[in-house]
Amino acid sequence: METMTMKVETISKEIIKPSSPTPNNLQTLQLSIYDHILPPVYTVAFLFYTKNDLISQEHTSHKLKTSLSETLTKFYPLAGRITGVTVDCTDEGAIFVDARVNNCPLTEFLQCPDFDALQQLLPLDVVDNPYLAAATWPLLLVKATYFPCGGMAIGICITHKIADAASISTFIRSWAATARGENDAAAMESPVFAGANFYPPANEAFKLPADEQAGKRSSVTKRFVFEASKVEDLRTKAASEETVDKPTRVESVTALLWKCFVASSKTTTCDHKVLVQLANLRSKIPSLLQESSIGNLMFSSVVLSIGRGGEVKIEEAVRDLRKKKEELGTVILDEGGSSDSSSMIGSKLANLMLTNYSRLSYETHEPYTVSSWCKLPLYEASFGWDSPVWVVGNVSPVLGNLAMLIDSKDGQGIEAFVTLPEENMSSFEQNPELLAFATMNPSVLV
Repeated sequence: METMTMKVETISKEIIKPSSPTPNNLQTLQLSIYDHILPPVYTVAFLFYTKNDLISQEHTSHKLKTSLSETLTKFYPLAGRITGVTVDCTDEGAIFVDARVNNCPLTEFLQCPDFDALQQLLPLDVVDNPYLAAATWPLLLVKATYFPCGGMAIGICITHKIADAASISTFIRSWAATARGENDAAAMESPVFAGANFYPPANEAFKLPADEQAGKRSSVTKRFVFEASKVEDLRTKAASEETVDKPTRVESVTALLWKCFVASSKTTTCDHKVLVQLANLRSKIPSLLQESSIGNLMFSSVVLSIGRGGEVKIEEAVRDLRKKKEELGTVILDEGGSSDSSSMIGSKLANLMLTNYSRLSYETHEPYTVSSWCKLPLYEASFGWDSPVWVVGNVSPVLGNLAMLIDSKDGQGIEAFVTLPEENMSSFEQNPELLAFATMNPSVLV
């Protein structure tokens, strides 16, 4: 049976401004060096809600817009615009799009989610080039899409220049609490835009070597689901008495993906393939970075490297991942951890990252990145109706050789959204070791 092509129709588009103006003393936000070196792309999240009597297009749209306006008073830079290495927080506003699907119930879409169709649920048609946008782009875009069955999808795009995955999770949690009417201070901590208080401030003169092929590759994104029981099997396989006897879920899945990346790579010009992993620093330095800190508060490290023709062993990959994690902990510990040492730790970590990246050449090194959204409470995002049945986190397909990991709804399984060049993906998705633990794009509804 041929899959129906989903058609999304825009109903309305408007600018949502903060419900109260941003004070004069908060109208400029300095970007950090980490913010500055990130590509100008949106990081996105999709939240899917099945039929609920509380979801009606008119009522829901009003509630989402009103609560978004109130939420923007706390997340005021998201209503601003980037100018150079600062954000002008002058309340220009976020973009909100209402849309509907007339020809496909949400339950049918969720039976076999199509990644290209997924992109229609984002408001990216409002910018000229959604994947390499200009510096004057809106920093927050939202699209609420209503399905004929009474379900809906909320697509959220936030510039990666000031928000990592944890930042997006904090924003969604706050917005949902506001929509539910939980406006008291106890509902959650106020966000702190702390990027340039931790990492050194950005300097326009500084630039890393660019990947000249970015945006030119023909990449494809596919979804692989590791059910809870398979994750446990993989953890057992990845364990080793000599190295790591209890690998985490993320360590185990990352090691397997890395092995399959290397096996599927068709590149012959690069001498080395390297694995880059991102670590959320909030949980590692809780005395300095509260959970509601907004910014790119990550540490990016090259954790593994393998020469041309080399093969990966999962247990060894897990050992090296754990070793890098422990090394990061040692660097943080060496700097103390008092409030006075925040900028000192940030400077040291920034120097480590920049030194590592300066050693990489796109001519001789082929980087692969794994980013984990696991343990972020995105499935708790109730706006006054039920919690989402499915959550997707992703970034622009222009960033190739990338895997995004996110919890399944049960909190035990893992979904991996993998973006690779087409010729690599055809080999990757047929890897028997991968398919022993992961299912390709199963139904979301069980």
